Amino acid sequence: MVLAVKAKDLRVGYMDEEENILWAVKGVSFEVRQGEVFCLVGESGCGKSTIGNTIIGILPPYAVTEGELYVFNKPVVVGNLRDYTGIRGRVVSYVPQNPGTSLNPYQTIGTQLYYVLNSVYGWDKKKSLEVAKKYLSLVELDPESVIDYYPHELSGGMQQRAAIAIALSTGAKILVADEPTSALDAHLRLQLIKLLMKLRETESLTLILITHDLVSTGKICDTVAVVYSGKIVEKCSGSNVIIEPLHPYTQMLADAVPLLGIKRPLKSIPGEPPKPGEEIAGCVFAPRCPLAFEKCVEPPPSFNVYNGEVACWRYANIAGR
Repeated sequence: MVLAVKAKDLRVGYMDEEENILWAVKGVSFEVRQGEVFCLVGESGCGKSTIGNTIIGILPPYAVTEGELYVFNKPVVVGNLRDYTGIRGRVVSYVPQNPGTSLNPYQTIGTQLYYVLNSVYGWDKKKSLEVAKKYLSLVELDPESVIDYYPHELSGGMQQRAAIAIALSTGAKILVADEPTSALDAHLRLQLIKLLMKLRETESLTLILITHDLVSTGKICDTVAVVYSGKIVEKCSGSNVIIEPLHPYTQMLADAVPLLGIKRPLKSIPGEPPKPGEEIAGCVFAPRCPLAFEKCVEPPPSFNVYNGEVACWRYANIAGR
């Protein structure tokens, strides 16, 4: 088994003006197999994007790291030392949440692809545009017309596809996509998911998706990591994240989303996630958990279960529902 990404007790924080470290990721360990679709899910502010940014190598200069992170066995994070030489852009590439604001509004799609390919491979404009057309075709856009369009001339779905083409044009084998379907309607969301699954097969991609969309996650992901307050509270297969969650937080996330063909009242999750840097003794979810009891003042270990791992003292109560 070839591992595309491996994290060992990874911690990521941000230093404020007073040199205090606000830890956003608080010791996560996970493995992503080559060719896998790996999803990070959870509410906003739980640390998903910080984990993704660490894999990509786009942390700000005031970021602080601890632990280890490997990309295809190359150590990119060891303690507070970070080295993404030959990895950032070439092996791991990024699809932003809102391509409409990340694409340069003053340059055509072809010009933006040219600058990427020229900076990575040193190709001239003629060769770069030839390769650019190949990748635009790959994401099911008409290369002859789209290559001369400016971003504002494209629909939201076409902008997202153009951003994917730019990300793939470097030959990257790991694609990190931050909320790739959040700005799309249901029809375009389905089309984009189908495209990503097709690219996974044809281009031998490893996909790491950061998302709130639990329904899509359950359909397309091989492994789901549920993130809360900078920790992974549950890891399970995509098929089990909605139908058989084992952590109270995962259960509450599942209860908050509508399911096609099933009539049931939707339940909100009371309270808010802890702020970055806020330290909670014991279980991080205990202040919001309806099943919290005396033992939750102790941090739960990660229990190995038949479909993954769960960090909860009372996961058996959830499983028995």
